Amino acid sequence: MHIGMLGNSEALRQIWDGPFKDLIIKVNGENGPKVLEELKKFNRQEPCWVPRQEKVEITEPKVIIPNLHQTGPTLADWLTARETLHHFFTGETIVLRALFVFTEEELASTTLMPAFRPAGATNRMAVDWKKKMGVEVYEEDAHRGGVMMYKNSEGLKKSELHLINRSVRPDEGTLGENAKSPDGLLLVPNTLWIGLYGWCDADTLHFAITGEHLDHETLTLFPEDRLSDGLVSDGYWRGDQVRFRWGHRDCCYPSYGARSARQVPLRPQA
Repeated sequence: MHIGMLGNSEALRQIWDGPFKDLIIKVNGENGPKVLEELKKFNRQEPCWVPRQEKVEITEPKVIIPNLHQTGPTLADWLTARETLHHFFTGETIVLRALFVFTEEELASTTLMPAFRPAGATNRMAVDWKKKMGVEVYEEDAHRGGVMMYKNSEGLKKSELHLINRSVRPDEGTLGENAKSPDGLLLVPNTLWIGLYGWCDADTLHFAITGEHLDHETLTLFPEDRLSDGLVSDGYWRGDQVRFRWGHRDCCYPSYGARSARQVPLRPQA
């Protein structure tokens, strides 16, 4: 017959003079109520004397968008602002005037703005950077790839920078009675038209500096950025979002225009 450890008088004496006596002292002490509470848990075979786990709330670090509203009026000032955005987007530091060859007349201009495409930058990256600035973006056929469906959507091996007119409207010569279809725009001699990436980048910079998006009453066509079936991409601002969609290659409306661009040459590397 098993009589347990208390059947041993020596064991009983050790428990009485040791743990039990210590327990009585603790129950009668300053922290008696707490000791008694934990003792009841022990008798119910519940965890006792378990340290309380404080709930730690993990929050994402707040993204601080650069404030560029005090940017000066010249192209040189806008290039500096674009460098600030590049660091915000990528963490990299660049100096555009060290990468590209500008004329003094261009740097002093107050009517030009840059569209900068770093090597490897895709249409998707341009849209993601715009979203990082807090701008909502709509992409037609987003489930099929959206802005990455068009020709010229992949990144380039070398960086490019284009200059376009600093206007919320496309070139006036492409609007109203002078409006042309995308196919018609490609027939204009000696003219380079800004594409989806360039427009997206220029709009991001223009909004960051002025607080105003491009094409809030018009639409810019990207004649060379097409789907495999010939449908042509375009971009504009409506309501509360930048919108990228496609249209027919022969469509022509007075408010649909395009933006001519000049590619700035890369500075020769030593």
